[in-house]
Amino acid sequence: MNNNLIKKFFSFSYGSIVGLIIGFITTMITTRILQPEEFGKVSMFTLAINISMIFAIFGTDQAFVRFFYEEEESKRGGLLYSCLKPVFYITIFLLIAFLFFQEKLSLFLFGEYNIVVAVMLAFGIVVQILYRYASLVIRMQQKGHLFSLIELLNRTFTFILIILFYLLMGPTFEIVVYSTVLTFLILTIYLIYNQRNIWSLKHFSEDSLKHNNNEILKYSYPLVVTTLITWLFEAFDKIALRQWADLQELGLYSSAFKIVALLTIFQKVFATFWTPVAYETFEKNPNNTLIYGNISKIVTFLMSIVAIVTIMAKDIIIALLGPEYQEASKILPFLVFMPLMYTISETTVLGINFYKKPKWHIVIAVVSCICNITGNWILVPVYGGLGAAISTAFSFIVFFIFRTHISLKYYKVNYGLGKIYSSIVIVIMVGSLATYIDSILSNVVFGTFCIIFLVFLYYKDLKHMYKSNRA
Repeated sequence: MNNNLIKKFFSFSYGSIVGLIIGFITTMITTRILQPEEFGKVSMFTLAINISMIFAIFGTDQAFVRFFYEEEESKRGGLLYSCLKPVFYITIFLLIAFLFFQEKLSLFLFGEYNIVVAVMLAFGIVVQILYRYASLVIRMQQKGHLFSLIELLNRTFTFILIILFYLLMGPTFEIVVYSTVLTFLILTIYLIYNQRNIWSLKHFSEDSLKHNNNEILKYSYPLVVTTLITWLFEAFDKIALRQWADLQELGLYSSAFKIVALLTIFQKVFATFWTPVAYETFEKNPNNTLIYGNISKIVTFLMSIVAIVTIMAKDIIIALLGPEYQEASKILPFLVFMPLMYTISETTVLGINFYKKPKWHIVIAVVSCICNITGNWILVPVYGGLGAAISTAFSFIVFFIFRTHISLKYYKVNYGLGKIYSSIVIVIMVGSLATYIDSILSNVVFGTFCIIFLVFLYYKDLKHMYKSNRA
């Protein structure tokens, strides 16, 4: 990695790192305000937003990312609106469906009919769709400092609004719903105004693009299936707990998941920084594969250490959430595989994306989803949240394996797979010990030993990359 690449990475990352701290404080306060049952309702609200966005966006966000650098700079606003046009019609259809089924939907999600939350759900979908594209615009322009600012404002506004709504409404899950939707609304307005040249309506009717509407939809539609299956693969744990357990168990699982979700900040930061850089590098020189192998090794080393440290600190972290959430400490260790495997796979999936083979993503998502559903079906009725976490870990490992080896069919890169698989085994060992042995000292000692082993494992690679960068 050259100095320019390092600076670019840190411009994208510092806001998320500080935001991680604010997010953890917010989670800690929220779990002390809300009972696990209320926290479970928040999880179901988020779940409903996420699945609605999959249908509404229809994969056009990935088309926007893929074609961004292939369009002239002056035409990128036209590309934005070309991607948004089908989104508009699908969203209208979804909102009408919500209007007809609002009572049944509310009862399923929250166990009660709440028309205000139902309205906020519909409004939240619209706001988060616009936010998705507004954030993609700054991401693809590689405006790292603006991205970091938005991350900081997101976490800060959410924290402040939760406190304010709590003072007004008391300990109810609605305070998280309102603060989340309002935060995204404020940030979306700011981003659209900040990037008003691209969002200008003069681009709405542009028809001289390299990629027309048919090409955008042709690239996008397989990704809808992929994203839907991937969502089911990632979210079935919560559905399984709602079906085969109760809101109490779902709340415990969601609190542990919330902590691990903070680690996905590293995943998000890396993907935000790396995706445009990878595409731009490939467009300039497809034969330069060394950078992809080096990035993969660095990410595997750093994410493995982050995962192990999180597992080592699990009892302290969960203790901060409050006494009602102590059982979540047994759930957390295996959940770290979600950000760990997904982030590493972002460095090894490049061949599928570079050569525009999106249908492979459907195969990968289906296989991973089947693994997750089967695992939850077997384990959740017996082990509850722990069973869901183990199933999640296994299915994300399968997800990484398929992404990596299919990608290598199209684009040969030396990712150092032997070291990656060794790192996975090490994290499995640390997670297993921490789940079944309550001794903090044993977990810390074993985790420290494993970190030292990782340092030795990657020492030559890190030393070589450091010398190359210095030269």
